[in-house]
Amino acid sequence: MSPLIASPAPPVSPGGAAQALFQEARRRRRHRWLAGIAVVLVASAAVAVSTVTWLHRAPGHEVGGTAPLGTGPGARSSVATAAWFDGTRMHVGYIHPGGRVTQRAGPEANADLLPLVQAGGRVYWVNPAGAFVPALGHWSQVVQYLDLATGKIGTAGPGQTVFLSADGRHLLMSQTATSLTEAPVAGTGAPRQLTLPRGWYLPGGDGLPDLGSGEGLATAGGVIVQSAESSAWRVHALGVWNLRSGKVEVIGRGLEVIGAYTPPGARYSLLAWLPAACPFPDNCLLKITNTATLAVRTVRSPLPGGFAVGGAFSPDGTRLAVFPQTTAPRTGPATARLAIVDLATGAMRVARLPRLALGQDVAWARWLPGGTHLMVGAGTGSCYLVDSATLSARPLYFTRGHGHNIGISQDINFTAAIILGRR
Repeated sequence: MSPLIASPAPPVSPGGAAQALFQEARRRRRHRWLAGIAVVLVASAAVAVSTVTWLHRAPGHEVGGTAPLGTGPGARSSVATAAWFDGTRMHVGYIHPGGRVTQRAGPEANADLLPLVQAGGRVYWVNPAGAFVPALGHWSQVVQYLDLATGKIGTAGPGQTVFLSADGRHLLMSQTATSLTEAPVAGTGAPRQLTLPRGWYLPGGDGLPDLGSGEGLATAGGVIVQSAESSAWRVHALGVWNLRSGKVEVIGRGLEVIGAYTPPGARYSLLAWLPAACPFPDNCLLKITNTATLAVRTVRSPLPGGFAVGGAFSPDGTRLAVFPQTTAPRTGPATARLAIVDLATGAMRVARLPRLALGQDVAWARWLPGGTHLMVGAGTGSCYLVDSATLSARPLYFTRGHGHNIGISQDINFTAAIILGRR
C-alpha cells in the first residue's frame, strides 16, 4: 500500500465589521464564478419553516434525456440521486440503471449559489435573505434544510457557509471568517461555538469557490484554514485546524484546495491542493497530502496549461478526478479535459472528450455512489456523465429544451449534491 494512503498509528453577534467583510468577500466569489453567464436569477422570498407539497409526481413523469449509466460488472443496481437548486426551486433527479433519468421539482427556496450539502436525509443550503432563529433573533444569513422524506423546510441556525465534518456526524456553519458552529447532524446535543486561532481564516475570500465542497472543507478531526482572509489568488499558507487541540498544522503554501477524502474511521485525510509552484493561472503542479504523516504525492499535468480548480475524490478514495488544461495560460480561451489519477501509483488517464470551456478556470465533478460514474462540467457547458473505467461521456439532461448548463439553470448544475444513505 502506498505510504500516502496508509493510515498512521454561545452564538456570535450577527453584526460587526468581520461579518460584513466575510459577506462581501463571498459576494465577490459568487460574482467571479457567474461572470459571463447570461442568466437572470429570480430570487424568491425567504422561506419560513413550513411543510410543502413535496415529490408531487410519481417517478418517471418528468423525463429528460438519457445517459449511459453502466449495467455491466461492477455497476450498482440502485438509482443514483442528486439534488440541485435552479435559482428559485430545489430539484431532485434520479439516474436509473440502463440510462433513464427522471426528476421531481421540489419547493421554492431562497438559496446562495453554492453547492448543496446533504446529510441524514436532509439537504442544507445558505439562505442569504436571513430568517428568524428561535432564541437567537433575526440573522442576515441562515442555514436551512429540506427534509427529503417529508418536504419540510427548517432552519438549522445562523451561518454564511455550511459543510460537514469528515465523519458526516456534525454540521459546520460559519458566522464570520473566524467563527464556526459545530452542531450534531442527528439533532441531539448542544451546538459548540468555535473560534479560529489568531491569524487563520476559513476559506471564503476572493478566491474562486471550491466546487467539491462549497466554501468549507473538513478533514479528519479538523477543518481547512488559510492565512489570508481574502486570498484573491495570492499565495497563502494552507493548514488543518484541529478542533480538539485548537492547533493548526501547516500543509504548505498554495493557491486553492481541490478536495479532501477521509477513510471511514481514519485519523488522517488525503488533501488535494494547488501549490505555489507557479503564479495563477499557471498551476503547474497538483499535490496530494496525507494530513497525518504529511507524505506528499506530486502530480504533473500532461497538458500545457497545468490544472484548473475543481475535482473530487472517488467514494473509496482510490482515485481523484482533476481537470488538466488543454491550452497554456494566456494563449487563448481556457479549456480542460477530465483526468483520473490513480492515487496508489500516481498514473493519470485523460479523457479525449469532452473539452470543457472553463471561463473562470474552474471545473466541477461529482462521483456517483459506487464510483463507476461521475458527473462533470465547467463554465456554461452541459453536464456530462462519464464512465470512470472507459472515460466515455455524453451529456446528462434532466429537462427538455434549452438551458442545459452547469452555471445555473433548471437542469442539473454546479450546486448539485449527491444523495447518500444515512451513516
